[in-house]
Order: sequence, then structure tokens, then C-alpha cells
Amino acid sequence: MMNIMRTIVLACCWVLFGGRLSASMFPDRHQDLMDRFAAKDSVSILVTDSGLGGIAVCADIERRLQTEHPFRSVKLVFCNALPESDYGYNAMASTEEKIRLFSDALKGMTAWYEPDIVLIACNTLSVLYDKTEYAKTASIPVISIVDVGVRMMADALAGDATSSLIIFGTETTVESNIHRSLMMQKAIPASRIAVQACPDLAGEIQADASSDAVRTMIGFYSEEAVQKLSSPHGTVFAVLCCTHYGYAGSIFQSAIAGASGGTVRIVDPTTRMSDIVFAQGRNKRFQATTTRVSVISRAAITEAERNSIGLLIRQQSAATAASLAAYELKRNLFEFKRK
Repeated sequence: MMNIMRTIVLACCWVLFGGRLSASMFPDRHQDLMDRFAAKDSVSILVTDSGLGGIAVCADIERRLQTEHPFRSVKLVFCNALPESDYGYNAMASTEEKIRLFSDALKGMTAWYEPDIVLIACNTLSVLYDKTEYAKTASIPVISIVDVGVRMMADALAGDATSSLIIFGTETTVESNIHRSLMMQKAIPASRIAVQACPDLAGEIQADASSDAVRTMIGFYSEEAVQKLSSPHGTVFAVLCCTHYGYAGSIFQSAIAGASGGTVRIVDPTTRMSDIVFAQGRNKRFQATTTRVSVISRAAITEAERNSIGLLIRQQSAATAASLAAYELKRNLFEFKRK
């Protein structure tokens, strides 16, 4: 049911875009690069995340390639940017360490797989990207899920003047304050926005999205978040600013509704990310698209994690689920020395 709902949301969202790839989904400096990307016959697409949440974006791209055929052939690579299974970005002592590591990860991943585009399907990594050394010399479009999410948030609030917004994210995402800042630049009052960090939730969802631990944590974080709202009884838009959280979207919705007593609508930027690849007017350029999916990780992915996430994406893309099950452990994917 969760994957069916994601598909419905994607279908509804796509009608909002026309002509060229929408510039509102990424910085203006990328438009020419994106137009050149869309005009190619064969492309390599690299999707990255600091874990497995963003593999949902990879799965959705593969699913849409089966019917929309914008390219003759596609190499679709999902790279886990986590350096070690027990050492994530949110556990690092300084922002400088996070930035340096993600820059090294991008250098390594793009050197190995020579992509035509990189999709950062991770809010934690997206808030770091502009500060990386890699960003200063990137010659291909690198698209952040933050750009997608902020547009979705602004659209949601614009349609209901009495509504409010809760931004759920990891510690790194929340500490950056990037979503709230960008929303305020769009003249959205701070009083309509609450921000809630959810420590350790992404890891629990990756292990088992339907576990009691996940339900308990989401219940606790939702209650905390609702208490921050100045008007919790109107429509509450819950923005899931971590790609893992979408796997537990229905749990978030129930928990927030119980805490607020109002109407709750989920805003999941993960469901819009794949639109970037599909330029309207260029689809059906070919009778078929030959697609190869690979899943690569420097950090070991446990069988339990592969089974848990694989079960959630299998309906969406059997090929991506199979690639996750048979992922390549690549210890030299990028340089990393643990302090």
C-alpha cells in the first residue's frame, strides 16, 4: 500500500510540470546542464544517500524508465555514501569532518562511475553539498533534495493560509536550519513552521520500518513537534526531510493526528525527486530503454537491512530490490580514514 500511494503521489505531482525541466526544482545554474543531459541518448545516473533511504528514488526512476523511454540506455547506480556501518554522518564530531568526507565520497563515486547527473537523495548530505570542495569544480548537474522539498513546502502552505508545517529531519539537517531559512525567504512566517530532530530514527527504519521501536520514536517526536506549533488544530503538513522517513509515512500521519487532533498531510520530497530525470516532451523518444541497476556501498549492509528495505521497494522496482540484495561491497569506493 505504501508504494502504491507513492506512485499515486508521483503521478499527481508530474502534471504540475511542463516544457523544460522545471527550474524551480534546482538552482538556475543547472538549467543548461540539465537541458544537455535530457538531450542525450544514453546516460549514467548516480543516486546517493547516507544510507538506504534514497534507494526509493532509484527504484522510482527504474520503474518510470520502463514506460517513459526518454533515453536509449541508462546505467542507474545507487551509491551509499556511508563510510562505515557503525559511523554515520550524524555521529561525526564536526561539520567540517562531514563536509570533507562527503566531498571525498563524491569524488570517489563519480570517478568510478562517470555519471551524467548526480541526485543527492538525502537531506543530511544536501545541506553539506555547497560547502564541499567537489561542488566548486563539478561539471555535471548535482541536484539536491532540499531544492525539491522547499518548493513542495511553499506550495503546501500557499494553498491553506491557516495551515502549519512540521519539518522532521536528522540532527544534521535540523541544525543547518536550511529549510526554515529558505521558507522564510519566501515570506512564510516563522510562527507557521516547527522543526523537529529525530535522533536515531533513520537507522531504526532501515532495520525495520514497521517495528515497535519505530512507532514509539515517531510517537514521541510527533508529540514534541506538535507542542511547538502555535496553531496545532488546523491542517498540519508533516514534511519528511529524511528519505528514510517516507517508509514510515503512515505512522507519522497517525501519530501527528493523535497529538494535534487536526488534519495531517504528509509532504515527502522523495516522491518528487525522480521528476528531475524525465523532461516532459522528451519521453517516448525511444521504443524501449535498456536499464542496468547497480547498488554499491563502502559500508557493509546487513542481510536484515537488505531484506527490510528490499521488501518496501520490490513492488516499485523488482530490479532495484534485486540489485540491493546482491549489492557490491566496495571498500575503495572513496577514501576514508576514521579518526
